[in-house]
Amino acid sequence: MKRCVVCNKILTNNNLKCTSCGGDLTKIPDVEDDVPNSSNTQYEQKVDIKEDKKDVLNGSNVQYEQKVDVKKEADIKNEVGKNTDRYKKFIIALAAFEIVALVIILIVIMNKKDDTNMEEVVAEIETEEATTEEPTELETTEEATLEEPTEETTPEATLAAEMEAPSTDGWDESKKIYAYSWDEDFMNRMEIVLAHYPEYRDYVEFVYYDLGGTSDEYMTIIDECLTQGEENNYPSLFAADENIAKYWSEDDTKTANLFDLGLTAETFANSYDFAMQYSTYNGQLKCATWQICPGSVFYRRDIAMEVLGTDNPDDVQAALEDWDTFLALAETMKEAGYKIVSSPEDVRHAILDAPYQTWVTETTDGPVLTLDATVYQYLELGKLIYDCDYTDNTYMWDDTWVENMKYDAKVFCYFGCPWFIDIMTGCGATYGNWGAVVGPASYHWGGTYVCVGKDTNNPELCAFLVYALTCDTEVMIDITNQTGDCVNNKEANSRLINGELSADNDASLFLCGQNPIEVWAEAAEGLDLSNVTYQDFAIKEYIDNAARFYNEGEYASIDEAVKYIQDIVSTELGMSTFE
Repeated sequence: MKRCVVCNKILTNNNLKCTSCGGDLTKIPDVEDDVPNSSNTQYEQKVDIKEDKKDVLNGSNVQYEQKVDVKKEADIKNEVGKNTDRYKKFIIALAAFEIVALVIILIVIMNKKDDTNMEEVVAEIETEEATTEEPTELETTEEATLEEPTEETTPEATLAAEMEAPSTDGWDESKKIYAYSWDEDFMNRMEIVLAHYPEYRDYVEFVYYDLGGTSDEYMTIIDECLTQGEENNYPSLFAADENIAKYWSEDDTKTANLFDLGLTAETFANSYDFAMQYSTYNGQLKCATWQICPGSVFYRRDIAMEVLGTDNPDDVQAALEDWDTFLALAETMKEAGYKIVSSPEDVRHAILDAPYQTWVTETTDGPVLTLDATVYQYLELGKLIYDCDYTDNTYMWDDTWVENMKYDAKVFCYFGCPWFIDIMTGCGATYGNWGAVVGPASYHWGGTYVCVGKDTNNPELCAFLVYALTCDTEVMIDITNQTGDCVNNKEANSRLINGELSADNDASLFLCGQNPIEVWAEAAEGLDLSNVTYQDFAIKEYIDNAARFYNEGEYASIDEAVKYIQDIVSTELGMSTFE
């Protein structure tokens, strides 16, 4: 693998230049290379972690000497496990009693209903049986397996409306559409759709490039093709990276309203709320997605066992359930010789993903920037874990940050999403030595949306292919099992949690048999993107720069860091600042 020396993007060895910025590439050390010893900056002034400190997120004081005592919880579970044999005997006896009771019920019913047919008898027995409360099976092991889903983590599926597949009778070459993307991913997912609906294969031609999804080159190509018309391979369908999809979806001169093409809110009944929030503009549905990219915390099981005495996801989640417990665990990890995360930037997405209010407001005088509390929270938390030596003080995507994913590194966890597992395994993370939990906050990271060009020559086919890709449960189960995506469909995810996830699912193997969909589906339920704007992507880059300057001491206060963000947004993006 290679890394861009300009923007630090990770690329394959086949690339000669960075697909995002055109910068030169440098080779990332192979996974078998030894991990270099990381030298951390020494600070003359240490933070007294035993003093009461302001909770950076909740406004309360945090006692950093207070530890999360999950070992006691593990001892309790072990004590319960000693009674497992007696419990199993009880279950067997109870089952035998139920069989006898059913036989007695059958005899009574048959005696009092001589004229009753057998179907009615069976129906009455089933009614009686449904009233019997089933005992809950005790958890007797902490071994990571495909656990039985719980009511809280199983998505609540809805009976969604279906869309009728259009007939191809009378179609000719003029009905062919072109589907554009910056790489092969969109095409690969559409091939799964066409495997389910092969009658449309001859009417779809794919056009893709080896470019970055947010690159100026790709945006220029789509814009030019949208304006040049049907005779120049018009992009009837095109993929849009979530960071810039609103650039097209919120422009009615470029993209169609999917509601006008026959799709309805009922067809998207199993979509997650945050995806519909992002896709909707002025009451119109301007794009749709098949994937949700929910975030999670990937943690080292061996470190969890050493420090916490357990690697059970429920216990680890209890130690990471909010930012207070995150900081307490960071201190515990530090005392044991580990870092809670590699970089202060690792918490970025979990805090900045869902702002409390819109950062950019359009006014008659132009766009106005208003930074909300999440920006201050990110700056303050990042500075705290940097100064307290809770991180390795790396930067995301730099060499040491990558090296810290290896089996012999001293970093406990990474914040990541479904596609991030490929990054981790490519950088040396060990299969089977990681677990996943939701962590301190629900968030997501990335995603791809599909738009329909406003002037498409075959709106009927476009609408159905969008439906099949983003709403068809059978298609979406296949997408997960063939690509590893976490799909934007509650019914599909419920079935994947309850037994339909393939045995060779790469994420599950990476997580030592844990079902990742259960974690990601839970995280997706808590997301809210109602305040996200198109300009947020660029603004977050400036926030990252400000955080680095603040952590390293170039800025003496958060106010100075915020002033930097306001000034550069004003200069580069032409926004005024709300005072």
